[in-house]
Order: sequence, then structure tokens, then C-alpha cells
Amino acid sequence: MQGPTALAMFLLGMVVGRRRMLASVTGRESLLRRLQVIGFAVGLPGAVGYALLGGDADSTAVLISVITAPFLTAAYVASLLRVLHHPRGVLIGRWLAPAGRITLTNYLAQSVIALLIFTGIGLGLAGTLSPVALLALAIMVFAGQLVASAWWTHRFRYGPAEWLLRWLTNARRP
Repeated sequence: MQGPTALAMFLLGMVVGRRRMLASVTGRESLLRRLQVIGFAVGLPGAVGYALLGGDADSTAVLISVITAPFLTAAYVASLLRVLHHPRGVLIGRWLAPAGRITLTNYLAQSVIALLIFTGIGLGLAGTLSPVALLALAIMVFAGQLVASAWWTHRFRYGPAEWLLRWLTNARRP
């Protein structure tokens, strides 16, 4: 389920970007606050339920996640928009912008990195790291991606996956 739903969200993001639907957002809209309240109220209990039921190993947990995850995502997006439009959030926006331009590439890269770290194809570390070590690893991977994204977007207009997706969806080479 994760692959098709993630692709759907990337395509939705592409439409939102193309139509410049967030171009006039100031960060002070009441809609953003409502999205945060409703999104966190529905999404956080859904995420907890998903985790407590065993995650992807339980079909009820997956159903809960499919239903509630979009609410949590909306709350995260609303929160990020509010932070980025705050005077102190401008620097954060500059750091995140290159990674935001190549999100699909970064998402796929994270999947490959996790595959190489946690499965038998690579190091086979699944279940061996503490939550603190896992968090540290996630931060290190994301920090590395921020640096790589800045380097890449300084040289190329699109990430490799974004380039391919644009070629496929627009039926012409970018």
C-alpha cells in the first residue's frame, strides 16, 4: 500500500505546485490552524493505533493508517507552512528548499539507504538499533540528503526521479 499512496501524494504535490495553489499563503491563514487542530487530532491517534496494532503486519493497523495518515500529513504541511512564513523560519526554508525540489528522489534514496542498512542485502541491522540510535541515523541520513540536494539542485533543474516522472507524466522530455 505504501508505494501507490506515496506516488499519489507526489503527484498531488506536483499538481499543487503547478497550479501554484500555495503561492499566496502567508502562514497566518485560519485554515492552516484548523488543519493543524483537525489533522493532529485525527492523525496522531491513528499513528499510535497503527504502531500499537503492529504496523504493516496487521491489516486493521494498515486500514487505520490509510484513513488517518492524510490528516497527519495535512497537519505537518500546515505546521511547516506556518513555520516557514514566520520571520525566524526563513533560514529553515532556505535549508529545506533544495530537498523540497527533489522530494521523490530523496524519498527513493531513503528507501534504498534503509534497504542497505536494515536488510540482508546490506548490513542486516533490522531490529538491532535502539530508538535513540535509529533517530540519530535518520537525522544523519536527512542531513546528508540536505547537503546532496543543495549540491544537485545547484547543478540541475530536476532530481533524477523528478525528471523521469515529468517525462512520463507529460509525455515529453523535460
